[in-house]
Amino acid sequence: MKKVMVFIDGNNFENAVNDLMGREFRLDYNKIGNYIAQEKLNGVMQRLYYYTAKSNRDRRKAQLTANFADALNKRVPKCIAKVGYLKYLGKDENNNDIYEEKGTDVNIAVDMVSLAFKNAYDEAVLLSADTDYEPAVNVVRGYGKNVILGLVDQQKGGYLKELCDDHFILKKSDLMANKRRQHK
Repeated sequence: MKKVMVFIDGNNFENAVNDLMGREFRLDYNKIGNYIAQEKLNGVMQRLYYYTAKSNRDRRKAQLTANFADALNKRVPKCIAKVGYLKYLGKDENNNDIYEEKGTDVNIAVDMVSLAFKNAYDEAVLLSADTDYEPAVNVVRGYGKNVILGLVDQQKGGYLKELCDDHFILKKSDLMANKRRQHK
């Protein structure tokens, strides 16, 4: 069976899931990683990488992000969660804070490429619609690995869909089947 690695651009993916399912919806990342590897790609998940970023301006949110990454690392088998940071850029015309994510894209790109070089997987699944991954996708494909783009229904993949070997759409039913159980 083919070896599958799942790379999740946390903020990009979570925003797409929240847009489709609502802010209260929570995924079981162990389930979704295995579901993608087994059901979508007929393979075995080797590892799931989750990347996110935290702000140094809002300590409460930063702590929640750090706690979430720590919980993924401790409770989700085969998961490695990495935390970058959000650089504050100022305010927009509506007085909302503007941030630029730092560390996420480069961490995903480095892991995708270095693990392809080490022959750690046959297929990489990238859960993101961010076209900044084009160079990494090209290098990984140059190593003879397949890159499969995973999008959430209604999420645009732009020309990233054309750069990858294939793509799939996670529909509401896929997400509901991999929902985290609520603890009482």
